[in-house]
Amino acid sequence: MKQFLDFCAERGGGLLGTWLKIPSLATVEMLGRAGFDFLVIDMEHAPHSLDQVYDFIFATQACDMGAVVRLPDHTGSCIQRLLDAGADGLLAPRMTSVETAERLTRQMVFSPKGERGLGTTSRAGGWGLAPMEDYLRRGDEQCLRMVQLEDWDALGSIEDYLSVSTVNGVFIGHGDLYLSSGKPASDPEVRKITAEVAQKAKAAGKLSGAAAATSEDARLYRSMGYSLVMVSNDATIFAKAAAAAVADSRTN
Repeated sequence: MKQFLDFCAERGGGLLGTWLKIPSLATVEMLGRAGFDFLVIDMEHAPHSLDQVYDFIFATQACDMGAVVRLPDHTGSCIQRLLDAGADGLLAPRMTSVETAERLTRQMVFSPKGERGLGTTSRAGGWGLAPMEDYLRRGDEQCLRMVQLEDWDALGSIEDYLSVSTVNGVFIGHGDLYLSSGKPASDPEVRKITAEVAQKAKAAGKLSGAAAATSEDARLYRSMGYSLVMVSNDATIFAKAAAAAVADSRTN
């Protein structure tokens, strides 16, 4: 696969992905064969260990998809290892302060501009076989460093997040936004804010991401100009297909 951010730019945005919740390599392969452009391997709301995520990154990229990982929390303890594993980007969840966004994303950028350490003997460095300049360029220029904004206050300060030099993407989280506001993604005010997030990110020269529960919403977000759009997740896709198969089979 091409460098992930180059691929996104070449396509003009609108890449289609889904969450990886089920801890199975077979699931990764099936999603790749289905035609997704990228997967977000979820360490926040799925039981993935670091060892499993390492394998998922490799398998996702081998299936010609981008491999993004959602961090489990704000400690940043696994950032270096996930990037050493060759992840195409990281998504920091539930961002509530610009300071936290800057602290986490600085760990994703090589020193002296950031705090990421040199790891050329890792998978990201081609086990020491990749040219140093290519390794450094990929790490700084091709790594997605996206923060997830999931409450009204954060969305109201989106320009502040976009102004952080080490942040190159913002993601609107409709799930927790509903918890904090009581307003679903279909609410007119939420629709307006959703469109504004994509517009403001584009104006700042940065990427935008959104997760859609349905294909209809995914098409809507893509039409709004979102760079990365995720539809459903592997567990829900399987569960709904299984339930439909059972229901159809029992219909006389």
